[in-house]
Amino acid sequence: MPQHPTAPPPLFADPTPAPHPGVAPALLGAVLGFMLLSAWVFAPHWERAFRSDHSPVSWLSGALLLALSVTALRLTSERALPRWLGLWLTLAFAVLALDEQFMLHELWKFRCHAWTDACRWGAVREAPMLAVAVVGLLTLAWLHRALSHRSTRCLLWAGLAVGWAAIGVDQWPEVQPHWPWLPELPELLATLEEALEVLAETLVLAALLRQPGRG
Repeated sequence: MPQHPTAPPPLFADPTPAPHPGVAPALLGAVLGFMLLSAWVFAPHWERAFRSDHSPVSWLSGALLLALSVTALRLTSERALPRWLGLWLTLAFAVLALDEQFMLHELWKFRCHAWTDACRWGAVREAPMLAVAVVGLLTLAWLHRALSHRSTRCLLWAGLAVGWAAIGVDQWPEVQPHWPWLPELPELLATLEEALEVLAETLVLAALLRQPGRG
C-alpha cells in the first residue's frame, strides 16, 4: 500500500522558540507595586522609602541584581545564552549586588583620598559609576546579539536608557558646579534616583526572563 510522504516543514518557519509570555508585565507590576507600598508605609515622609541606603527600595535593588545573576547562570546552563556571555553576566551582576549591599563605590568615592592623590580629580572618584555606564553599554550590545526576539531587545535597551538616566542623576551634582549654566537638579528627581535604578534592573531582568531555553 503506497505511503504518503511526510509534508516538509514550511519554507519560512521560524525555528526560534517563542519568548515566555506575561513575564515582563508581571515583573514590572510587582516591582512598581512594591515601591508604591513602600512609599505608602513611610507616608507622609515617603521619600525615606527611596533615599536611605537602608531603604526598602535600596534592598529591592540588591535583590534584583542578585536575581539577574542567578537568572544569567540558569540561562547559561540551558544554552539560552552563549557560555562566556552568561558567565560574564553572572559575575558582573553578582559584583553589582555586593556593591549595592556593602556600598563599595561610595567607600571608594569618599575614602579614596587616603589611598591615592589621584582622587583629587572628580573623574577618579566617580570611576566606578562611569565604568558601569561604559561597561554596561558594551555588555548589553553583546547581549543584544544573543537575545532571540525584537521585543525582548527593546526591553533590554529601555533598561539601559533608564539606567543611564539614573547615573546622570547621580553624577549631576558633580558636573553642575563645573558648568554653572546647567540648572539645579529637581529635588523629586534626586529622590527617585534609586527608583530609576530599580526600574532599569527590572527591565533587564524581564528581558532575560523572556529568553527561551534551547534544551
